[in-house]
Amino acid sequence: MRLSGPRLLRAPITFSSRPLSITARVYLKETGDRSPEELEAKKQEQLRKQEKGEGEWHESLGSNSEAHIKADRQDVKDHDAHMEKLQKEGEKMGEEDHGKR
Repeated sequence: MRLSGPRLLRAPITFSSRPLSITARVYLKETGDRSPEELEAKKQEQLRKQEKGEGEWHESLGSNSEAHIKADRQDVKDHDAHMEKLQKEGEKMGEEDHGKR
């Protein structure tokens, strides 16, 4: 059986590909500039303190997300004093950052 009539022209099918890049996951503070030796030393110090029952959370070892959650959950008694303390910490961090450049 043969169909008569004009043949439909089809455009060739082309496949395109785009490069895929994946960023490595960062489980520690994303903004920290620390060597693996520094991180290991802090980790060992933290483990020693935990064995003695003196363990505590260190913001410098946590991720930015963990720091934000801790800040959100912080119980503040004196708002004005707390804000002043945060402003001084921010000023100090700004001076440290400015000194690095």
